[in-house]
Amino acid sequence: MSLQKLALMTLLTGLLALPALAQWDGKMVDDPDGLRVVNTENPAAGEATLETEELWRVGGEGEMLIGVVSELITDDQNTVYILDGQLSEIQVIAADGEWLSTIGREGEGPGEFRNGGDMFWMPNGQIGVTQFWPGKIVLLHPDGTPGDSFSLPLTDGGSFQSASRGMVTEGGLILSGAAWLQEDGEQFQRAYLKTFAMDGTELASFHETKRPQQFGNWEFKEELFTDFQRRWTVAPDGRVAAALSFADYRIHVWNADGSLDRIIERPDFEAVKRTGDESAMFQTIYDRITSWNRGSTFKVQPVHQTISQLFFREDGTLWVQNAQDQWRAPEDRFTSYDVYDPEGRFVQRIHLDLEANAVEDGIFFSGDRLYLVTDLLAAVMSSFGSGDDSADPEPVSVITYSVSPVDGAITEAGNSNRTGG
Repeated sequence: MSLQKLALMTLLTGLLALPALAQWDGKMVDDPDGLRVVNTENPAAGEATLETEELWRVGGEGEMLIGVVSELITDDQNTVYILDGQLSEIQVIAADGEWLSTIGREGEGPGEFRNGGDMFWMPNGQIGVTQFWPGKIVLLHPDGTPGDSFSLPLTDGGSFQSASRGMVTEGGLILSGAAWLQEDGEQFQRAYLKTFAMDGTELASFHETKRPQQFGNWEFKEELFTDFQRRWTVAPDGRVAAALSFADYRIHVWNADGSLDRIIERPDFEAVKRTGDESAMFQTIYDRITSWNRGSTFKVQPVHQTISQLFFREDGTLWVQNAQDQWRAPEDRFTSYDVYDPEGRFVQRIHLDLEANAVEDGIFFSGDRLYLVTDLLAAVMSSFGSGDDSADPEPVSVITYSVSPVDGAITEAGNSNRTGG
């Protein structure tokens, strides 16, 4: 079950009454670029808070060592699979928190990978792991034995490739990645978000960019470097949504065949300015990431990336974490999510009140549970060799919570079966 599909519909009580939708004060605009859903900063149905209860935790000072959690998925029995991108392995945990096994390992052979960046279920029950660089998809069975093979789709004229994320739908395997190619003596990077059949045949294209590149003495720009490849999700009906802009609050939604469905906007949302320490931290991270390109520099943005996270729920609503709720959350609140109904209307804000920090800690949703990864940022910085030299980072823990019903939270929004993202 994908983490990007938050299946809380059976847990969250209280339908959004249809009269509340009449309070939505945005507008639908038809223009040559497609339908634009222009939202204000006022959610039509107000706010609600999810209540949680801790079930178990692993890692920390215990026997299980966790490096950098890149992804976390579960199966139908709530068995948890934790992809460790630093240790190049997957920890398998039972629904009650009992450790079961470690699968995968570092290497280049079948079922082996390095620095895994994403993980997802294949239609045949195998686990897919994306290795960013050099890009490939590694398949293995839940018991750890090597699985089938899946080759990245080579772009015509391409050479090096990277793989960012993958998700499987009834229509095929949706992938984001990039290929480096040469045309007329010039170098380009072509990034894509597409659907492929299991034999690698392209079925649909949602977004693609082509930008000049240079090996050596190149200026990287953050608004281009951190593009859509990690900020997209898939709806239950197969539609695909992505945040293409760095600073603007804007989400494109495509139909499963690649045609544009709509654009969800919040034009009055103010980008969050970075502090000096925050800018320095990002500079350090990106300088390390791009150090392979000799003589190059990296220009960070003065503001945070506006959309931090987005995912669909099984009921068709879209949940979005914005930069304000990640980087400037109130002291008494972990974070919040903007909730959009299936038409793309901003209908509610959902709060999470945990003893955690939305900057330092990571969060994953799956089924009726929430998984908090403590000290994720420090672990990432340490893996880059850019942590605080005065002290080792705290050991990473994964804490599992159940999510209880809460009055006023949305389970449905109108009668449309369309989903937005």
